[in-house]
Amino acid sequence: MTKKLLYILIVLIMIFFLGSCQNKEEPEDVEHEVSEKSEIYPLRIIDDYGVEINIESTPKKIASGAPSTTEIIYALDKEELLVGVTSYCNYPSEVSEKEIIGDYNGPNIEKLIEYGVELYITDWIDEEIRGQLNAAGIKTVVIYPSTYEAIYERIELLGSILDSKDKADELVANIKDKTAEILEKVKGEEGKRVFFENWHDPLGTVGQGSFIDEMITMSGGENISGDMQSSYGEFSSELLIERNPEVYLTTDDGFKTIDDIKERPGYNEIEAIKNDRIYFLDPDITSRPGPRIVIALESIAKAIYPDKFD
Repeated sequence: MTKKLLYILIVLIMIFFLGSCQNKEEPEDVEHEVSEKSEIYPLRIIDDYGVEINIESTPKKIASGAPSTTEIIYALDKEELLVGVTSYCNYPSEVSEKEIIGDYNGPNIEKLIEYGVELYITDWIDEEIRGQLNAAGIKTVVIYPSTYEAIYERIELLGSILDSKDKADELVANIKDKTAEILEKVKGEEGKRVFFENWHDPLGTVGQGSFIDEMITMSGGENISGDMQSSYGEFSSELLIERNPEVYLTTDDGFKTIDDIKERPGYNEIEAIKNDRIYFLDPDITSRPGPRIVIALESIAKAIYPDKFD
């Protein structure tokens, strides 16, 4: 009888112990996490090339083919998934620790395979290269938003792909709030004539369909090349002088100075040149449709209406 009672006591202790261990290994919110993930994946998306991609589960290893993509991934706190970037990715500074897997000519497919990349996210892709990546089992998502509003959507899309929806929603909300603050400051202002130079030889600018053109309009400016059919293209100096911008915006590409612009033939007739309204903007921030786009908007708005900002 004593042995039997001892056996029953040992069994009860073991049951209690195993039950305790099981509770420690499986916290109450595990079931909730699984249910959330089952709602996200499999995820079917259409990228900016109109290609349908099915994401079966959270990618474990990804690579970026564009600086804007890299910035979004970091802003979503998903940099631990990022094993490779382009040689042009330079923000945030921590990105220098990542492997270089390509440049604007495209990715190094051998490196992507070597590093076990499952998903390659970029702003453009050659169809032949895309086919090679698919054959290697690497899915490609092309994301290039052409409008300010579309930047929100692409951040949210990447948030879904990388299982970081809450962070994406928070990021977009912050950008929208800051955007609203900027637009409130220039609300009701009459449109000043603005020219944006994105290259100097030949003279290049932005037209309808570009988010830079949109930001000029949002900031209370009138893009004098806004009737250009292409988003980016050449613009004649003669037409520039004729349309006489009041504000001259350009990027600090390291190849020109304000004096260089002033000394161009006929530019002394332009009102912006006469009044020293030439502004150099950060080329990376201005050209990248990512989380820092609101900084670009503020830079443009400040250049057009500096008295509206502290």
